[in-house]
Amino acid sequence: MEKLGNEIATLFTHSHVVSLVSAAACLLGQLGQQGVTFDLQPVEWIAAASHALSAPAEVRLTPPGGCGFYDGLLILLLHLVTQPGKGSLIRDVASSEMWTVLWHRFSMALKLPKEVSPQEEEPSLSRPQSPEPDWTLISPQGVAALLSLAVATFTQEPQLCLSHLSQRGSILMSTLKHLLSPSFLHQLGRAPHGSEFLPLVVLSVCQLFCFPFALDVDDDLLGGVLADLGDSEVAAHLLQVCCHHLPLPQVELPVSLLTRLALTDPTSLNQFVNAVAASPRTVISFLSVALLGDQPLLTSDLLSLLAHTARVLSPRHLSFIQELLAGSDESYRPLRSLLGHPENSVRARTYGLLGHLLQHSMALRGALQSQAGLLSLLLLGLGDKDPAVRRSASFAVGNAAYQAGPLGPALAAAVPSMTQLLGDPQAGIRRNAASALGNLGPEGLGAELLQCQVPQRLLEMACGDPQLNVKEAALIALRSLRQEPCIHQVLVSLGASERLAMLSLGNQLLAPSSPRPASARHCRKLIHLLRPTHST
Repeated sequence: MEKLGNEIATLFTHSHVVSLVSAAACLLGQLGQQGVTFDLQPVEWIAAASHALSAPAEVRLTPPGGCGFYDGLLILLLHLVTQPGKGSLIRDVASSEMWTVLWHRFSMALKLPKEVSPQEEEPSLSRPQSPEPDWTLISPQGVAALLSLAVATFTQEPQLCLSHLSQRGSILMSTLKHLLSPSFLHQLGRAPHGSEFLPLVVLSVCQLFCFPFALDVDDDLLGGVLADLGDSEVAAHLLQVCCHHLPLPQVELPVSLLTRLALTDPTSLNQFVNAVAASPRTVISFLSVALLGDQPLLTSDLLSLLAHTARVLSPRHLSFIQELLAGSDESYRPLRSLLGHPENSVRARTYGLLGHLLQHSMALRGALQSQAGLLSLLLLGLGDKDPAVRRSASFAVGNAAYQAGPLGPALAAAVPSMTQLLGDPQAGIRRNAASALGNLGPEGLGAELLQCQVPQRLLEMACGDPQLNVKEAALIALRSLRQEPCIHQVLVSLGASERLAMLSLGNQLLAPSSPRPASARHCRKLIHLLRPTHST
């Protein structure tokens, strides 16, 4: 078999008949997959491949098994560059003329439509359907082989991938974006064996689009890549792929890419929300299953995506998130499940999402009152063993406490745990706890706050915490709490004015060139408010 392999290799590198070169490549690819070795020198086979791809295709006989004319060549190239110890070879391939010719030939076989910029596009006209790819030149198996070749090459030479993706209108970028378009995926699904290779095609494209996020990339360069992806609505296409084309175990990578795009690019975030609005039942059904599945990384990414949506967009865009957390029967079973999830990252991001929603959602505030045990689950996070969970939970409770209204009395149960968090080792948690207790001041919980010695604890923080932003949060909280007559009286009895005056004096003794901390203004204002003329 080795002798046969070498004879076919000679035919591949020396024949000038393109159909023979293609057939020889197909045989060599098959032999290579069976472990047969053959002698091919890189200079010779790169030149042979370049010739075969440059010359007009001569499809005299259809390859067996539904293969395309170039499939064998692509499978052979993949076999050659993925052999162990071929790092320098991959570099030679990626910088050769053959690599450029390969992508141009691929785009021609796909019948890539001409890109139209958003400025040129006529909004009143629907986009024309893309022409059917020429599957006789490259079949779905060939598409998958080429993308696997690209992933192997760019994993070895990631900066080369970045240079291609950052070139506006590059043949590689245009091709990859087209491969995620609904029209192409529909065509691929109908092609012979297309549904079999569709997941590999999608996941390979996603891998390639992840390279800019995995590298140390200049902001302007990354911005150009994001703008290019945004113009082609890649974020919306990723969501459609997950809803319609991939089984749940395979959506983790596309969702991760979608989340990265949405978190770094407002256009992509808007495309995600618009895609939800266009097909709410389908998308919400997918998101519900994905959130409650057994893939923690997938769940965490989706929670990050939803939290960013709630943080950035106006409340009118957030009803679908409320629906997701409430469940079809509005029992909030999905939210309960996520708050009790065994993974720390999932619990932390769920509390973070709640914190952002509670800034807007009256329905969620009502559910914390009416749904048995839901508020207890929210407060349970304040004592979680994981600091990220405690930080997110204290943020959520603080936002629930802000203008709590009818929910206010029920939040009395949060005071002991929140007071305990004033001594947490993490500054962010101490700051959240101070802010939350300040928000509870106007809710008529003075007795509960005094019982836990909250004014004393906050005064100690304001005067002695090593972190300036924690001091500031404590001072703002004290300004809010002193409106309660009983707390005002306690602060006066503690000599708060005198202690704060020492703090203010320390700020004044800073060098003239040193910036004054933001807490200095709150300190002066609180001293002013604690004077007898301002007692209530």
